[in-house]
Amino acid sequence: MKPADWAACKTDQKRSGDRLKKGVIGMIVPTVDNSFFSSLVCEVEKYMAAQGYLVLTASVGNQADREKEYLQKLAEMSEGLICVSGLNELPENLLSEGFPLVWVDRRPRSSSSIPWIANDDARAMHKAAKDLIEKGCREIVLLPGFQAEDEYSPRIEGYRQALEDYGLKYKEENILRRQAKKSSEAESEELIEKLLKDGRKIDGVIASSDRAAFGVMSALNKVGYYVPEDVRLMAFDNSPFAAIGPASLSAIDRHPDVLAQKACQVLLGLIHQERDVLPETIVDVELVERTSTR
Repeated sequence: MKPADWAACKTDQKRSGDRLKKGVIGMIVPTVDNSFFSSLVCEVEKYMAAQGYLVLTASVGNQADREKEYLQKLAEMSEGLICVSGLNELPENLLSEGFPLVWVDRRPRSSSSIPWIANDDARAMHKAAKDLIEKGCREIVLLPGFQAEDEYSPRIEGYRQALEDYGLKYKEENILRRQAKKSSEAESEELIEKLLKDGRKIDGVIASSDRAAFGVMSALNKVGYYVPEDVRLMAFDNSPFAAIGPASLSAIDRHPDVLAQKACQVLLGLIHQERDVLPETIVDVELVERTSTR
């Protein structure tokens, strides 16, 4: 190929890449089989479509290495990214300086100033634990959820603080951590079933998601416990499935629609280089009481 032809080819490739990036954003979530994350995806796609954007979504299966790979790849293909991260820290030089990126829900450490849209997870968990304690629960088990990399958990801190506020002892054995080797329902069911068959006495459970709570409920039924008579059960997310069944789930509604809209607005502000982009936006949660905690 002649030098002139090579230069023309490179120019055509660049133009093709520019056309691909224009009007495209990327979104990364840990998994789409979680109703909270899938709701975020749906709301982001709805909002960005109204702004003329296409959303390329990647589900990384709760794997840190895949998340890093997708961050790089989607950055090459889009004008900006919205990411629900499972990382402890964003590696240096993974993305170009100033690339439009917004964290939602989870925020890795980073040397760059990256906007964050989230709930106050510690406060939300404190609200959930406080509700169970005030209803008489004293042995409350927590399933805090899985992260791709081990890290500080604001949910555990909120739970610990609620116990402390009411003069109750924090017990590490009451924190049941999933390994994400099976579905959240299956692992939660196994953890609770083992706990009860080992002779542990509990009167409350807070699950990281509605799906995890369904696994907890199944385990309780197997061992002969009733919800809420024997064990009160609280979940995070408040998916449409939470209200279904004879023991409908009390849940913390995290308002994924609001989180998604705020994230889109902030990302568009970064893309358009606006100066008044907020570094942090906290969206309030709501405790929805149903029969599982009455």
